[in-house]
Amino acid sequence: MDTTTTIAALATSPAPAGLAVIRVSGPQSETALRALFRAKRSPVDHPREMVFGHLLDYKTGTDIDHALAVYMPGPHSYTGEDVAEFQFHGSPLLVQKMLRSLFAFGALPAEPGEFTKRAFLNGKLDLIQAEAIADLIHATSEQSLKIAGEHLKGRFSGAVAQIGEPLRDVLAEIESSIDFPDEGVPSANMEHALSVTTQAKAAIELLLRTYSFGQVVRDGFRVLLCGRPNVGKSSLLNIFLGHSRAIVTEIPGTTRDLIEESVTIAGFKFVFCDSAGISKSEDKIEQIGVELAKERVPWADVILFVVDGADTEGAYHEVLDYLRGKARKIWMVVNKIDLNPKAFSTFFCDSDTCAQNFYLSATTGDGVPPLLAALVDEVKSRIVDNAQSSQVVTNERQRTCLIRSREALDRVEGAMQQRLPPEIVCAELRSSLNALEEVVGKTYNEDILGRIFSKFCIGK
Repeated sequence: MDTTTTIAALATSPAPAGLAVIRVSGPQSETALRALFRAKRSPVDHPREMVFGHLLDYKTGTDIDHALAVYMPGPHSYTGEDVAEFQFHGSPLLVQKMLRSLFAFGALPAEPGEFTKRAFLNGKLDLIQAEAIADLIHATSEQSLKIAGEHLKGRFSGAVAQIGEPLRDVLAEIESSIDFPDEGVPSANMEHALSVTTQAKAAIELLLRTYSFGQVVRDGFRVLLCGRPNVGKSSLLNIFLGHSRAIVTEIPGTTRDLIEESVTIAGFKFVFCDSAGISKSEDKIEQIGVELAKERVPWADVILFVVDGADTEGAYHEVLDYLRGKARKIWMVVNKIDLNPKAFSTFFCDSDTCAQNFYLSATTGDGVPPLLAALVDEVKSRIVDNAQSSQVVTNERQRTCLIRSREALDRVEGAMQQRLPPEIVCAELRSSLNALEEVVGKTYNEDILGRIFSKFCIGK
């Protein structure tokens, strides 16, 4: 990326709105302000103060709109460069006119995430904080907002740095012994180095154990409603969502496609998926629906295996046999207990197959609150310690780097225990530290940055 250029983009929604904000960053931001904005006092002479004036068309010099403008000289700006922002009426036509004026002046259209990428390259943010900005923008639950906010404050970055510091001290000690080979490495130092390595591994492992929770908070806890036709799956989906999303009739096979919806419960995002009833059918469309339902089984964090509590023939066993070994976790949900009060004693799934059993009525609502509470508890159980909720691994890039660091420390321990040359120990320590530095972006390559920032919206 050429940081010597000046970029511009809309920083707010492109839809009609009461307000639009265009952001400009780069060495020509000051000149752009002087050329495209007229006011009684110049924003350039009053940095970080909003100034009222007029936006101008660069080619014709005519007014585009009334506006507020602010100038933030670098390095004390979001990107670390000179930055200008214009606030004006949120008409898409006015936005188009102003962007064309900026491009005619010489600014270039910003790429997705380019403002944040420049902030990272200029040392205003580390890579975890940059990713947190994207997570903050796309947050759909209270917990995802909280974790993204904590990451943006640098709490997770600090935890990673804390793991690396003792390892750097150990590396310096061992390298000094290589520089002065006659003195060797004192055994006490090697014992200390082994202890530090073990503690670092434990700290990394603790972070890795948060990945399951972080992934759920970020993307949602995935719940598949599965079972035979007409057992009440769609009725349960409507209850979970709080409105009628799926068609409910007494006719079996009403749902033939996957119906997926998200909802926030107790601050956590849940993704519920209603599927076609699994059964043998001659109907080609229904057969396709059954195949789609089966394909979704590995997708789910938990499968709610819904059973008709009034089923006296035990037809559900065929579906349960199919789910065994294919699902991550199965909960049996016995529905329609209002039609068969004996269901409590006649329906039960053993712990080898189903983690829990629930009895409810989608018609009366009896038994639904305990099921919802159990789903929330299932999400909460995925974090090791709520006190460490600010130190959560939220994406695969972070997880992969931490795994590489831990594996290098495994090799460090092995080299020390086998009394291998200190050069080998140092090489593996450097590998571990390099992987930790990749987590926060102290070391990186353009391919990684391209993949990260391409997911950002334009203007951020």
